[in-house]
Amino acid sequence: MDQRIQDGRMVCLDYTLSLTDGTVIDSAEKSGTWTYVHGQTKMPPGLAKGIEGLQVGDQVRLDLAPEEAFGAANPDAFHDVPKPSVSASVLKVGYAGEMPGPNGTIIPYRIHAINEETVTLDLNHPLAGERVVFEVTVIHIQD
Repeated sequence: MDQRIQDGRMVCLDYTLSLTDGTVIDSAEKSGTWTYVHGQTKMPPGLAKGIEGLQVGDQVRLDLAPEEAFGAANPDAFHDVPKPSVSASVLKVGYAGEMPGPNGTIIPYRIHAINEETVTLDLNHPLAGERVVFEVTVIHIQD
């Protein structure tokens, strides 16, 4: 039977995600193979499109623009919060953390700036605005 990646199929991938300069961000070696349901799991649109139709054993290298990956950086995703609301132990530019969001969600953030009375949080995806490379090998496909 011809098993190709398409919507509704469970897929297992070996992958490496890196920046275009070769800096590895994540990989199956670090995090384990990625198993998901194609078309139902949130993933970068360029990745979903780039692996659609592949078969077990196929390998692909996808060089994705920000719009195809994690999106462009959104200037509206920067928010000022009162300085006392941020723990002094993490009060440094570049610190990345998570905070509770609505309905039990978790919102990742990065401290962008520290001002006299406020702290500017960046709520963009950490890879927003970045060109990224996915190197993918299809390990398994199941109906």
